[in-house]
Amino acid sequence: MRGTNDTPEVESNGADTPLVSYIIATYNRVDDLVEAVESALDQQYRPIEVIVVSNSTDRIREDELFGDGGRFDRDEVQYYHFAERMGAPGAKNAAIERASGDIVVQMDDDAVLADDTATDEVIRLFETYDNAGILAFQSLDYYTGEIKIDETPDPPEFHIEPDEQFWTTSFIGMGTAFRREVFEQAGLYPDNFVYGFEEMDLSIRALDAGYDILYTPSVAVYHKKTPEGRLSDKETKERLVENRINIAVRNLPWRYVLFTSVIYSVYVVLLTRSFSSLTNVFRRLYKKRDRLYAERDVVDSETIKRIKSSQTMLFLWWYGPHPKRILGRDGNLSRLKWEV
Repeated sequence: MRGTNDTPEVESNGADTPLVSYIIATYNRVDDLVEAVESALDQQYRPIEVIVVSNSTDRIREDELFGDGGRFDRDEVQYYHFAERMGAPGAKNAAIERASGDIVVQMDDDAVLADDTATDEVIRLFETYDNAGILAFQSLDYYTGEIKIDETPDPPEFHIEPDEQFWTTSFIGMGTAFRREVFEQAGLYPDNFVYGFEEMDLSIRALDAGYDILYTPSVAVYHKKTPEGRLSDKETKERLVENRINIAVRNLPWRYVLFTSVIYSVYVVLLTRSFSSLTNVFRRLYKKRDRLYAERDVVDSETIKRIKSSQTMLFLWWYGPHPKRILGRDGNLSRLKWEV
């Protein structure tokens, strides 16, 4: 059904179970979107709702799917189209603001839930772990079924494998569950992040608000990582570097901002083999300097100690992976190359 200002009533299965809101932000991936929405609707758990927020430029097929008499013309489905390009964080925020559930499950539009009991497992985990505010799902390659290491949060100990459950300091957004209160306490995604790492920014603020993040391979998605709807290769890499610096400015002491800026200035040149990329990054940062400074809210020193103790996102005075994760005995040199 088409989104309106009124949120439709979603029927319960009669049990005292919380409403779970599935949110999907999409841009020009209709075929993938169909499979993502179907996997949510196929869940055994009820009650659920599915919130789709679209920035797509070709609306014809989406209108057919979500309009009157369409495949997804159902009470539990809401569809909203925004003509202006919002970027992934802005679209996710729009979906979160329209969701009514106590539990919010975020899925990429090119991700598919691995089984129809995923929602039941999400509920069980939140009931089991009162301190968990965020559940980071396991990511499996859609075509091979293999675990996607590049989409697995860093474990607190180097020996922990990606098929084990562990507490972590960040999540990756292709499949994630939240308690609604996390957004109420930590805020939404930074909507000035055009592409990439908005999840890490929210992770830091959620940890600072007192919530824990649990990586749980018992809930998984098959992720295609479809190229349609993504930025160009060079711009993507620039935006990723830009957002690393954004995160430091928004959340961390100035010494982290300084060292992060220096390190990633070198990195973006090596990554793109272009000095113009460095110029592009800092030109964009300069343009939004007033807003970045206004949004700056440095996390507590205990939060920084907590992240550092897990040897994940913060090392010395810069914002990036612990060197052992790249150069250690079990290091992964591919971490030096960010995927598009």
